[in-house]
Amino acid sequence: MPSSNQMKVLRERGLNLRVLDGDVPLFESGGSGMKPLLEAIRHLGRSRLRGMIVVDKIVGKAAAILIAYFGPREVYCGTMSRRAEGVLACYRIRYYAEEIVPEICRPGSDDLCPFEEAVLDVETPLQGYRRLVLRLFNMTEPDR
Repeated sequence: MPSSNQMKVLRERGLNLRVLDGDVPLFESGGSGMKPLLEAIRHLGRSRLRGMIVVDKIVGKAAAILIAYFGPREVYCGTMSRRAEGVLACYRIRYYAEEIVPEICRPGSDDLCPFEEAVLDVETPLQGYRRLVLRLFNMTEPDR
């Protein structure tokens, strides 16, 4: 399915992430940040996600590392960063982006997204997955 059709469905349904097995949705989420990708990995498992199609609203390096962690067939996205492009190319994952930007920043700011900051020095998908799980856990843990 062409990129514009994939993104149209994502927008029409108010979603930020869809994971498809061909045309069959396996996972959909309107959540933000890395939570939807991490939930997909947790609910479906890496082996089930391998070879699938990912449709994501925004793919920065953090998302690209999670995507490389499970190895889908292809990725469609609205906005992709140059770093994400490099990760997907390195792991030979086909991608289609409506827009390529230098960086993924916090909304309304020139500051780098906190998830992007968390993986700046990450070299492998497993290392990135572990770091992002810890980052998300620390962001959602109540103060003690």
